[in-house]
Amino acid sequence: MSANPPRIAVVGAGPAGAAAAHTLVRAGARVVVFEARSAVGGRTRTDDVDGYRVDPATQLFGSMYTGVFRILEEAGAKSLATRSPGRDALLRKGRVHEVVYGNIPSMLASGALPFGLKARMGMQYLPFLARHGSAFDMHALERAAEHGLDRESIAAWGEREIGRDFVEYLAYPFLSTGYGLLPEETTAALYHMLAHYGASVEVFAMNGGASRFCEAVLEGARERGAEVRTATSVRGVEPVEHGVEVSGEGWRETFDGVVVAVPAPVARELRAGTPAAEALATVRMRPALSLALLLDRPTGVRWFGLSLPRDEARAVAAVSVQENKGPGLVPAGKGLLVVFPTPGAGERLLEAGSREVVDALLPDVVRALPGVDRAVTRAQVFRWRSGWTLFRPGDPGRLPALRRALVDDAGRAVHAGDYLYAPTVEGAVTAGVRAARRVLERAGEGPGLTGSSGEVAFG
Repeated sequence: MSANPPRIAVVGAGPAGAAAAHTLVRAGARVVVFEARSAVGGRTRTDDVDGYRVDPATQLFGSMYTGVFRILEEAGAKSLATRSPGRDALLRKGRVHEVVYGNIPSMLASGALPFGLKARMGMQYLPFLARHGSAFDMHALERAAEHGLDRESIAAWGEREIGRDFVEYLAYPFLSTGYGLLPEETTAALYHMLAHYGASVEVFAMNGGASRFCEAVLEGARERGAEVRTATSVRGVEPVEHGVEVSGEGWRETFDGVVVAVPAPVARELRAGTPAAEALATVRMRPALSLALLLDRPTGVRWFGLSLPRDEARAVAAVSVQENKGPGLVPAGKGLLVVFPTPGAGERLLEAGSREVVDALLPDVVRALPGVDRAVTRAQVFRWRSGWTLFRPGDPGRLPALRRALVDDAGRAVHAGDYLYAPTVEGAVTAGVRAARRVLERAGEGPGLTGSSGEVAFG
């Protein structure tokens, strides 16, 4: 690192911003992180509600998240991740059937799935994933497109190749629960990639809530000299001579470079009038909503996540039992549910009052957990205008061009977000690491960085 290290801004303190700040300070840069909210975390946020630690969005971290766990270890916070049992359930014909996802024998033995579907999984789908294993890379979704797997939706592929039960009992619950997506709109490339990794995976919770990832990583960055400014909204990012100007209400500062690590619609507003804004307009995101139900007793089940197929529920896609996830979340003797609506219900209820949200979602919850409504002491609604990133057929193949378009001509303003890789925390972290490297390279630092995290290739 030179005697006069570059001064770099990071806009956004979610996983992408935290990963960028971590990478920058380990390379010796001077870093300032701007976060509009009063706390860091983005969609990995954790809210304290009456002593309950509520994860309203991100729930678990898969063992295939190599970038996430590498950065945790580098930040000295590896112990935050606790192995979660991975025991889930599916509501089918009015009954709750337990299943351990990522455990093939459990999935094939569970009554959650119709017999014919289990047979076709064993004879057709698992061999299909094995044959195409080289096409699946969590850090390069475009590879699946190069192998011809990005031409249609997973609904179209699944119904033709496996049958309708594949769409309704595997694709829909998985996509709607974890990603806010519908199989009819989602490229088969994304589902196949996620299924490839999910066929053998361990899942982890963060002690004290999902936000502990960003909190720990940014605390490590602070210890190396970074400044983190929360409750500070950025209104504009504009290249100027020999740098980039970052501005807000009544203030502006000039930096040697900037990583813009906020959702694509927000980033588009910050870069209005630039080619980057035109590229960002191609990214599609869906609003998100969730409902936390605080209980005066434990839920009384063994599983963590319950998925509800479309023919079993009107408005709910999934219910997660927080006391079964990990330590430090729910007071002793209490219970906590986080309810995720179907993609359509989430959009419809975004502007609704809290009472209307509860009235719309609670009946499905009670159907799966009879009597739980009598244990509810408080309900809290969480909303995100920029929630889920959509990956439609054709999108993965366009990712390399989109990444190139989101680096300005001088290479001093670079964007980061899950929309550039995959709609996961790992996708966001990968984007943050690579954006930081690109900014440092263009600031004259070259690729020989100290304490590197993730892959060097920029894509």
